[in-house]
Amino acid sequence: MSALVCRFPAGFLWGAATSAHQVEGGNRFNDWWRFEQQPGSIADGTMSGDACRHYQRFDEDFALAAGDGHNAHRLSLEWSRIEPARGRFDATAVAHYHAVFESLRRHRLVPIVTLHHFTNPLWIADQGGWENRETIDRFAAFVRFCAREYGGEVDRWITVNEPEVYAFRAYSEGLWPPRRRDASAALAVLAHLLEAHGRAYRILHAEDTRDADGDGHAAVVGFAKAWFPLEPLRPWFPPDVLCARIEDAVFNRAVARAPVTGDIHLAIPGARGVKRRLAELKGSLDLFGLNHYTRWKVRALAREAHVVPRGARVTDLGWEIHPRGFEQALVLAGEAGVPVLVTENGFADASDAFRPRALVEYLLHMARAIERGVNVIGYLHWSLMDNFEWADGYRPRFGLYRVDFDRPERPREPRPSAGVFRRIARANAVEAEVAAEVGLAL
Repeated sequence: MSALVCRFPAGFLWGAATSAHQVEGGNRFNDWWRFEQQPGSIADGTMSGDACRHYQRFDEDFALAAGDGHNAHRLSLEWSRIEPARGRFDATAVAHYHAVFESLRRHRLVPIVTLHHFTNPLWIADQGGWENRETIDRFAAFVRFCAREYGGEVDRWITVNEPEVYAFRAYSEGLWPPRRRDASAALAVLAHLLEAHGRAYRILHAEDTRDADGDGHAAVVGFAKAWFPLEPLRPWFPPDVLCARIEDAVFNRAVARAPVTGDIHLAIPGARGVKRRLAELKGSLDLFGLNHYTRWKVRALAREAHVVPRGARVTDLGWEIHPRGFEQALVLAGEAGVPVLVTENGFADASDAFRPRALVEYLLHMARAIERGVNVIGYLHWSLMDNFEWADGYRPRFGLYRVDFDRPERPREPRPSAGVFRRIARANAVEAEVAAEVGLAL
């Protein structure tokens, strides 16, 4: 029997994460599909197209995951498939996701279901998207439909994915649809998404009254928050310190605090702030979904505001590999006072040159966070397979499984890191032998 470096709690969830638009293919009726048709929108000039053909191959993909020791899987429901026009629900799409949940159940994978993962139906986008306050009501109606339709098959829900990333990418930086560059709009959109989370939380609990966990309710509901440590590049330079403090206060702490206290307080220089208290938002987390990839050093008065330290290890996207930042993010997420589920963590590494080692390093720091008292209940790797990475297209490869996008059938091939993850998930532990094989001297 191998010696253990660390063991994880009994019942720990191990799995991978995907999102519908990035893997399914053929999602023609959302704002991202339309955005992709505009020249220059996607860095490598690609479009999502057939993506991984997961819409057709989901059962094969879940079999791969189960064979690798996964016991959970995060996925999203594509709003534009289910409700292609306001109030019209597509029976074929609804039936498709029932088949998806049946497959997950057969493969003994706990479904963790995201209701909004960056894409909007065209009819929502054309009515102002998340700038329009009415979108909160429309999303609430969609959530209610999903709760009634799928509540018997799903206990764990993620309402919105990375509301802060979506708001700033789409409405401040102008890199995602609708390509706005208005910081005030970004704050307004972020506030609307937080309010939508609170509304969705109440709906999911009201509609799902089963008591699967013995705690008075069946539904377990959270959101997925991207937590990137933001630190001054030059701690001795006051503008860097101030910029890092402002960014961290809005991007990280205000968003994490809102569903705990019910207070939305968003303010950045030069933009209209938002200050609002919502009763239905207060106490609206049963779990904290943590997405974490890197940390950023903040540099003031520069064209490139977020940089990595000189000499740092980086991924194919130039993001710093910084395992200690993962532990830091877990500890801060734990301050919400609810269980923490790692809903995304991974590395762009087409050659799989550094992913195996980085994966083990990050998991060891996750174990340290658990030792420090954080109630981490699971880890979902981004991603099960290579996929369409939004405005970066198909160049970044995050998959445990390589996908050949040059072939129509999109064959999957396990990378060495899939084998490392398999051994950890099956053992529910990091064994010394695994750590040594990836080059860690412990």
